[in-house]
This record gives sequence, structure tokens and C-alpha cells, in this order.
Amino acid sequence: MRKFDKLRDSKEFSKLYKEAKRWHCEAGVIFYQKSDECKIAFIASKKVGKAVARNRAKRLLRAVFFTMQTRLKEGKYILVAKQELLSLSFLRLKKNLEWGFKSLECLK
Repeated sequence: MRKFDKLRDSKEFSKLYKEAKRWHCEAGVIFYQKSDECKIAFIASKKVGKAVARNRAKRLLRAVFFTMQTRLKEGKYILVAKQELLSLSFLRLKKNLEWGFKSLECLK
């Protein structure tokens, strides 16, 4: 099983936001850029809600991502939560993100 490191550098974030492929779904936005290293970031802005809601949204995104990580190609990922994510069931969220990863062609 591969280990995903965290994206931390603001320059990397800026580069990914500009150059990466993106997919919008009802749960959020997925940014993907093919790379030799495996990095990931989970983001929930204040539009999602207060701190408790933002943390829950990021926890849900992490849980879904790490159930699927063995099927994903190497690269850099950013998952941005939308407010609608909190009202989705876990299975629907998983299907939603799986469809997004498939559309971005980052599934093996």
C-alpha cells in the first residue's frame, strides 16, 4: 500500500490549482495532476460551515479517499469539500468521488 504525503507548500497548491485536471461533483471538487510522488490535501472552506462541519467534511473525504487509494494512480490530489457533502450518505459520497476519479482517468 502506498503512502500519501501531505501537500504543504503554497507554491504547489497554486501550481495545482492552475495546471491540474479538475472535476466538479455534488460532494466537491477534485484536482489531479500526474506525478511521480503521491501527495494529497483535503480542504473545506468556511462556506462549508463552522469548524465542526468543516472537520467532519474533511474526515469524510479522507475516509473515502483512503478506501480507494490502492486503486488510484500516482500523482498529486486536492479534494475540496462543498457544503452539500454533509448531507450525502457515505455510499453516495463514495460513488460520487469514484465517478470523479474515473472521469479524471486517475483510476488504475
